Amino acid sequence: MKLFDTHAHLDFPKLSEDIDGVLERAEAAGVQRIVTIGASDGLDSNYRALEIARAYDHIRCTAGIHPHDASVCDDEVFQIIVDEFSELDEVVAIGETGLDYHYDNSPRDVQRAVFRRFVQLANDVDKPVVIHSREAEEDTIDILREEEADRGILHCFAGSASMAQQGLKLGFHISFSGIVTFGSADELRDIAAEVPDDRILVETDAPFLAPDPKRGRTNEPAYVRHTAEVVADARGQSLEELAALTYANACDLYDWPE
Repeated sequence: MKLFDTHAHLDFPKLSEDIDGVLERAEAAGVQRIVTIGASDGLDSNYRALEIARAYDHIRCTAGIHPHDASVCDDEVFQIIVDEFSELDEVVAIGETGLDYHYDNSPRDVQRAVFRRFVQLANDVDKPVVIHSREAEEDTIDILREEEADRGILHCFAGSASMAQQGLKLGFHISFSGIVTFGSADELRDIAAEVPDDRILVETDAPFLAPDPKRGRTNEPAYVRHTAEVVADARGQSLEELAALTYANACDLYDWPE
């Protein structure tokens, strides 16, 4: 069985300070590939993610600026990501980018402007875009539609059935994190059950959102197995079937041949 953690923040100290242990535990759980996210904390996290991706054959990375940090993404920062990261082979996607109207750590108009730029960049370099959307469903879908985005991931999906349907119509994949394992997530499990076989993914979003039965701990890629088990059960599939689907889907989307 092969699992693929499509979204982890391995550069966060809780993981990076024990990176070999984290990766050994992931391998023991069947996790054979991981994508670490460059947009963890401003521009510097892109360099850290790239360093990790270059150090391990089974890891790739993304490049971008998180919506929380959109206000730091001036023309110079954006151009650095374009010039130094966007077309590297190790960089398999642009992002995460998007909109977060829950925390509003950056002004909403700035978030929207930066989001558009990264969607346009993903189109320009022909790579998928990784979307963070929280309490911003309508604006997220509107911008993706207006910028003619047709390939990417609605990551850590916890939105409505309507948003999932609209994202699927645009050509996006839906990725489920540990949230889907929570006792209160019946509606989310129902959504996971309806995602087509060729569009479903699983992730940890480590070190955040550890799934049951690890809830409250520092999340890590090994725990994606628990999320996969719950998603498989919701879909009436075996863990092996769900693992094979999500692994193949991630390899295809990230253009990372097996």
